[in-house]
Parts: sequence; structure tokens; C-alpha cells
Amino acid sequence: MMMEQTVVPQELATTFAALGDPRRLEIVARLQKQNSLSISALCDGTGVSRQAISKHLKTLAEAQLVSAQKAGRETRYSLELMRLHEANAFLNQVALKWDDALERLRSHVE
Repeated sequence: MMMEQTVVPQELATTFAALGDPRRLEIVARLQKQNSLSISALCDGTGVSRQAISKHLKTLAEAQLVSAQKAGRETRYSLELMRLHEANAFLNQVALKWDDALERLRSHVE
């Protein structure tokens, strides 16, 4: 998969920064397992306050990793896969460059 041309480095930096927190990674993992969850559901079993989860969700939303939808009186959060795919494509490009460099080094050493 090729990285989207419209993704600028700052957007990817925001994505990686948002994913750099263990609690936010946990939220992403939980949203990956279930289609959408409320803040209350995301708090269950974590020992983390609603306010803390809300702040993490705000950071993830700013990085375009989650979206919010009103469902009656509650707001449900869902994972946005496009930004994750873009970050993955970027990392794959970096990995390919390293693989190429290592292959050239191996060929040179042999």
C-alpha cells in the first residue's frame, strides 16, 4: 500500500505522537476490537477517570485516529483506520529503505 500523497509529515508526526502514549494505545486496541464505545465503556476496568479518557480521546481525534458520533444521550467513539493505514505505509517505506541498505551492505561485505 502506498502512502497517500496528501499526508504531510506534520500529520504523521501528530499520529505517532498520539500513539506514543500507552493509555492511548490501549484505547486504540479496545476500539479495534469493538466497533464503537462510549467514554463509560472505555473507562470500565481501567481505573482511569472519564476526564482522563476524554483528554486521550481528544488527542486521538486531533490526530484523526478516532471519530465521535452522537447516539442518543451518549457519544460513541470509533477508530479511524485511514490514518493508521497511512502511518503503516510510511513505516513500510522506511523498512524497505533499510532492507535495501542492508542488502547493499551484505553484498559489499561478501
